[in-house]
Amino acid sequence: MKKAAVIIVGLVILGVLAIFSMTFTVSFNQVAVQSRFGKVDESSIIRTPGLHFRLPFFADSVHLFDTRLQILESPLENIQTADGQQIVVRGFLLWRVDKEGTGPLSFYQSFPDLAAARDALRTQFRDAMTSLSEYKFDELLGENSRLTHAEDSILKRMSASVSEGIDPVTVGVSRIAFKESTTSEVVRRMQARRDTLADSERARGSAEAERIRSHASGVAEKILAFAAQRAQEIRTEGEELGAHYLSEMGEDEQLAIFLLWIDALERSLSDNTTYVIDTAVAPWHLLESDGSPGVLPVVSGTEQDQ
Repeated sequence: MKKAAVIIVGLVILGVLAIFSMTFTVSFNQVAVQSRFGKVDESSIIRTPGLHFRLPFFADSVHLFDTRLQILESPLENIQTADGQQIVVRGFLLWRVDKEGTGPLSFYQSFPDLAAARDALRTQFRDAMTSLSEYKFDELLGENSRLTHAEDSILKRMSASVSEGIDPVTVGVSRIAFKESTTSEVVRRMQARRDTLADSERARGSAEAERIRSHASGVAEKILAFAAQRAQEIRTEGEELGAHYLSEMGEDEQLAIFLLWIDALERSLSDNTTYVIDTAVAPWHLLESDGSPGVLPVVSGTEQDQ
């Protein structure tokens, strides 16, 4: 009884091993190359995800390759730009196994796995990064940057140099910096340039300020000249009117004196001011007038008749 149980268990294990050796699974993010007795052709490529069958044991060999994007980052590289600047750059490459056409078969024939492909790409990518030396520093950074064009150039160079079965997707430059030995010199040049620009702006500002002051001075002189001319016209007009009034007042001297006294009296009493003063002093003697028509009050006993 025990012997039969052992045989059954052995048959089950043998069946499981047979099934395991006769099937394989392809994930949605994989492509498989199935070789039969070491030979492959286009029909060996399997792209359909799911469970697949093969001949058991060593008759068929299946190689699975991940078709998702892979990233490869270059080390820091010293590069001299077209204008002689020493810079340090680092880039990255996004690539994947080419799953179109015979791409998987070409990859299988070129590399045993992704790690081997990554090692081969690393050397090629470092060589392609040297194409940045064809650009000036201002073309890599700044307002007129051609960095996108440089990245496209590196990608084209990679596409032309990599083995079949590899699909370079994207190239990017993640870092651009000066070498430590050149940083101080660059900073000095930048400082000198800023100083030059500052001096130029100060000179322009001084010239503009002088222009504004000159214009303002000219306008002020015109206004003052106009005001002086107008004041002279007003004075002339006043003198003419004054001469006319003086001429009229000269015809009746006593009336003129009386009017001046009235005006002085009105000005003195306009602010409700209280005065304690002798009424014998002009023009306060007018307060003692008895209201007789035609008779002017006298000052200090002097009679004045109109």
